[in-house]
Amino acid sequence: MKVYYPIIISFLISLSASAQKNVIADIESKQFAYTNKLQKVLYPGDSTIDIQYYKLDLSLTYTPNHLKGKVTVNLKPASSVSRFFLDLQNNLTVDSITVNGIANQFNHTNNQLVVTLPRIFNSSELISTLIYYEGVPGSSGFGSFTFGTHSGQPVIYTLSEPYGASDWFPCKDTPADKADSSDQWITCPSDLYAVSNGKLMSITDNGNGTKTFKWHTGYPIAQYLLSLAITNYTIYTNYYKYSPVDSMPIVHHIYPETFSSAKSVLDMTPLMIKIYSDRFGQYPFLKEKYGHAQFGWSGGMEHQTCSSMGSFAEDIISHELGHQWFGDDITCKDWHHIWLNEGFATYCTGLYYEAAYGPAAYNSYLESQMVTAQTAVGSIYVQDISNIDEIFDNARTYSKGSVVLHMLRGIVGDTLFFRILKSYIADSTLTYNVAVTEDFQKIAETVSGLNLEYFFSEWIYGVNYPQYSLTWKYTPASGNLYNVTLNLSQQNNANPSYFTMPVKIKISTAVGDTLFTVLNDLQSQQYGFTVLGKPTGLILDPDNQILKTLNILDIPDDLKPASYQLKQNYPNPFNPTTKIEFSIPISSLVTIKVYNELGQEIAQLMNEEKRPGTYSVQFSSIQGNKILPSGIYIYKITAGNYTESKKMIILK
Repeated sequence: MKVYYPIIISFLISLSASAQKNVIADIESKQFAYTNKLQKVLYPGDSTIDIQYYKLDLSLTYTPNHLKGKVTVNLKPASSVSRFFLDLQNNLTVDSITVNGIANQFNHTNNQLVVTLPRIFNSSELISTLIYYEGVPGSSGFGSFTFGTHSGQPVIYTLSEPYGASDWFPCKDTPADKADSSDQWITCPSDLYAVSNGKLMSITDNGNGTKTFKWHTGYPIAQYLLSLAITNYTIYTNYYKYSPVDSMPIVHHIYPETFSSAKSVLDMTPLMIKIYSDRFGQYPFLKEKYGHAQFGWSGGMEHQTCSSMGSFAEDIISHELGHQWFGDDITCKDWHHIWLNEGFATYCTGLYYEAAYGPAAYNSYLESQMVTAQTAVGSIYVQDISNIDEIFDNARTYSKGSVVLHMLRGIVGDTLFFRILKSYIADSTLTYNVAVTEDFQKIAETVSGLNLEYFFSEWIYGVNYPQYSLTWKYTPASGNLYNVTLNLSQQNNANPSYFTMPVKIKISTAVGDTLFTVLNDLQSQQYGFTVLGKPTGLILDPDNQILKTLNILDIPDDLKPASYQLKQNYPNPFNPTTKIEFSIPISSLVTIKVYNELGQEIAQLMNEEKRPGTYSVQFSSIQGNKILPSGIYIYKITAGNYTESKKMIILK
């Protein structure tokens, strides 16, 4: 049994609101240069107009590959305008347009459809533009519009994130401007089934070998979340029962050859929706549906109310479902803040594991995300949004973004953390709208009562993570009391120069465990504690709530490792990163190398002198420009006369 004593603490810093204010004053004195917050970018979309509505009336053929479109875009001027433009790639040919029912002039060059209005329109007037166009859509980014096959059957699908919507329909190509509603009418060969966002209103047999599927979206939607998927789907429906008498359909559109293997995990979707609804607030598109549409891309895409899926497993299904709250209901205003979509959805999977399988599953999942996050380069705030690989960097946007939420949870505690998430989703200025990091920060500060500027500044706009070095010792005090002295320092970092964080310290004694929380707000800092009973161990961040490395430089002589030890790597199997821990009882030159099954050296992870203690190193399946294949690898430690090897598995 663990016992926590509120006993004498000679140096304990609380995390009150007033203390937080002192932290901010200290941080401001350090003059962190987070100038990137002020950067702006020119998005493709026309800033002089406000999109109200899209109607996509599309006819598609597979042989030949062709799209014929009749798209209505309703908009209002932000101020008085005499012209505006929509984004549409040049490979599509515009035949004609009308404005409020009257034929109108246009110019389609440089991937922009410029409309010269017959007169000046002011901000109170609705402009309804109908565009007739056709051609073979482009397929940029992750494959914004694809004509493909599965098992010899035709399949047509879209994935427009981040800049691909204008590859197949005229739009304002920025997530900052959601349409209030949309219609997606899709005409295709009658032996195929067309899936889109929202609610299926009707299916019409046109009597000419085609059918028209009419879908309607009654909720606001970003241009990149509009989608279509067409093939010979098997349709399977289960239900999310959100009240004793009401339920919402969950409609899965699956390749026939995949359905039997996917069904068991598809049946977990109602539970996932309930878990998320309990934690974030009710599923945001309850009047329409949720579902999946299988497509030919390897991953998943969170198209609003109908995620497009390349595979089916608990992690990817829970991730894309999490986006319905974080990404679809509240959408990042620009791609600089994509972590509000992807970091949150990645963290949602951890919350699902916690609810379904217990805290150990959550801890294991977050440990894995932390290992990957430590390989992140640059700030979570995306500097170069012209580069799709930068926007969707896995280690930074996904893993490190999720770990930020894990760390915030550690600072404010579970009750306030989940209240923050619910308040964020429920905020009337954000729900069904867009957000930037500062919007989430404001909610977190309001709910918690803490000034969290230091936290978001260093973790979202800064780089790397704290690399701690620790020494500690104890001396007898009086009776059965002992004084413990802890010295904690951080390596120099680029931005911030070091990290300010509340840090938990667990000191174990023969009597029990005592948990302290201190504020580490100096690069080198000493703390003192008084505990009951002779200390038997000290652990910094015992619940692994901080992304960090820890180098234990010195510990009391009677607590130094009794022997050399090499632990099994974790996680194992892994992809792409794993952690290797080892202990040494005396100062030693430590070398750690990795070999393939043929005995060829793959990497050297360490070659340096280490003091007695326990350490860890990371290994990645990505070595330079080379991605190591799946298989068994050997890691080997040499320290003095000690040598040991263990196996680890890369599994793609």
